[in-house]
Amino acid sequence: MIIIGEKINATRKKVAAALADRDEQFVIDTAVAQAQAGAHYIDLNGGDPRQGREAKNMEWLVNLVQAHTDVPVAIDSADPQAMDVGLSLVREGDKPILNSISLETDNLDERLETLAKYDCMVIGLVMSDDGPPQGAGDRIERAGALIEKFEACGKNRGDIIIDPCFFPVSSDGACGRAVIDAIAGIHANWPDIHIGGGCSNISYGLPKRKLVNFAALAQAIYHGMDAGLIDPCTPGIVAAILAAEAVAGKDDYCMNYINAERDGALG
Repeated sequence: MIIIGEKINATRKKVAAALADRDEQFVIDTAVAQAQAGAHYIDLNGGDPRQGREAKNMEWLVNLVQAHTDVPVAIDSADPQAMDVGLSLVREGDKPILNSISLETDNLDERLETLAKYDCMVIGLVMSDDGPPQGAGDRIERAGALIEKFEACGKNRGDIIIDPCFFPVSSDGACGRAVIDAIAGIHANWPDIHIGGGCSNISYGLPKRKLVNFAALAQAIYHGMDAGLIDPCTPGIVAAILAAEAVAGKDDYCMNYINAERDGALG
C-alpha cells in the first residue's frame, strides 16, 4: 500500500498554529515521525483563505520537509497557485503526488493545466458540483470522468489514485458499504489505477475509532484499495495493513509481513 502520511494539515489546530508561528521544529518532528513509521509520502496542506497565503505556506512546508526527510511529498491543495509553487519546489529525482483534483468546476481548467505541467501522481476526489457522491454507482461514474480528464493531461493510469470518499458511518450506516462496493467496482473497471483516500473519516463520531478504521482498511484492501492518507504513527496500523494485504493475496508468500516481523515493525 502507498502510505501517505496525513498529519501535516492546516485543518489540525496544532499544525495551523505551527504555520502561523513558523514553528520549524514541530513540522520537522511530525514529518520525521511519519517517515520513520512507514510513510511513503508526506502530505503537506497549508490551507489559508487569505490571498496568496496558502502558496507561501506551501513553499515553507515543502522546503522544510524536504530538508529533513528523504520521503517524497504530496502537495495537498485545491488552490492553483499553491499547487504550482509546491510542485515547482520538489527536489530532483522525486515524483510527488498532487492531492487532489475533483470534478468541481471552480478553477478546474487551471488545476488541470498545473497537473499537466509536472511529472507527478494525482489523487482524483469523486466530488462534483452536485455535491458528495451518492452510493457506489455514482462514485464509479465519477471515477471514470476523472480518469478521462487525467489521461487527457498526459497521465498514465499508474499515476492516478482515485479517492472514493469515505464518509462517517455514524451519520449514515450505508456509507461504509457504498464506499467498499465502489472500490470493488472501480478496481474491476480500471484494474491498473490506484484507489485510496482518507479512510479514517469513516469512524468520525464513534468511540474507539481505531477499531472501525482497521475494519474498513481490511475490507477496502481486499476489494482493491492500495493507497491511503493515514497516520502511520497510530499504533498497529501499519501492521494491520500488512496483515490485510497478506490475507487478500497481495503479498507474495507473505514476505512483506514476515520481513516486517523480522524488522520489529509488527509490534
